[in-house]
Amino acid sequence: MLKFVTSGILALSLSASALAIQQGPPPANVRIATAIEADMAPTIQSPATVLSRHDSEIAAEASGRVVFVAEAGDFVEQGDPVARLDDAQARLQLGESRARLARLTANADYQNSEFERWSRLVSQGTAPETRLREVELARNLAVQEQAEARSAVQRAQLELGRTEILAPFSGRIVERLIEVGEYSTPGRNIVRLVDTESLEARSQAPISIAPFISVGDMVEVGDGEQRVTAPIRAVILVGDRATRTFEVRVDLEESPWIAGSGVRVYLPRAASEHVIAVPQDAIVLRSAGTHVWTIGDDDTAEQVRVVTGSRNGDLVAVEGEIQAGARVVVRGAENLQPGQQVNVLSDTASTATGGGNIAN
Repeated sequence: MLKFVTSGILALSLSASALAIQQGPPPANVRIATAIEADMAPTIQSPATVLSRHDSEIAAEASGRVVFVAEAGDFVEQGDPVARLDDAQARLQLGESRARLARLTANADYQNSEFERWSRLVSQGTAPETRLREVELARNLAVQEQAEARSAVQRAQLELGRTEILAPFSGRIVERLIEVGEYSTPGRNIVRLVDTESLEARSQAPISIAPFISVGDMVEVGDGEQRVTAPIRAVILVGDRATRTFEVRVDLEESPWIAGSGVRVYLPRAASEHVIAVPQDAIVLRSAGTHVWTIGDDDTAEQVRVVTGSRNGDLVAVEGEIQAGARVVVRGAENLQPGQQVNVLSDTASTATGGGNIAN
């Protein structure tokens, strides 16, 4: 009896195992994206430095004792004062100039009225013309002196304005180059001001890739941890005879780096090609080779071997049995098996449209 029961249990176990083998692994939860057609080019990595487009040592235009200097680290808007000089002498000069202008303006008005009066007398024949010419000369001299006095007032106002050193652009004070109480002279550097918003990456690229680079092209910039896609702002098409390189500047106004950071710019080294591209997360690297998992219309997984090529943002060019529009797995591919059913999660990933180039 015991032998019969044991045989029955063994038979049931074998049947369950056979049923499990027949059914295969349970459906896997995956997230997918779509393979697309794209134009990509192979790239090279070029070291670059993040610098500000506006980095200046602001100098004084007048002489005087320094009474105020902005602190290092302060942010100033364009037109804000970064330093002030003692303006007592400039104010005195302005007052004297205004007083002289008032005096000469009164004299010019009087001479004008005299010229008009003698003009009427001459026209009536009651005064000689020689007297009119004398009055006219006096009037002209008075008007010229008034003009000179008005210019003197403007110069005094200019000198007074120069006692306040204003920021030519918005930025942050990096360094004070003079201290309160010191005497400044025209041309003496006061502060170093850096625009921390208008940044760019400056890179020296090989002359050989110059035909493939144009202003406005979108390229990748990264530091090993972060990557951004940014446009080329300027290409300095003058090569250095010693290094055989030319300068490329990439606009980084909206970037995670600060001025002085070291980054790498990924520049095209050949003409772009029309390829099939998939997100980088779809690429599975194994010792046996590189592949992607595609999902068929029946929601089953298929392993497709590919050869990777150029990169553009988050996209990687692939060659293999894969077409544009194919659904590829970007999450959950670790334990997939060929023919396995999948559950496509609702928050399906969308294929990124890369805006720049990444090194192969």
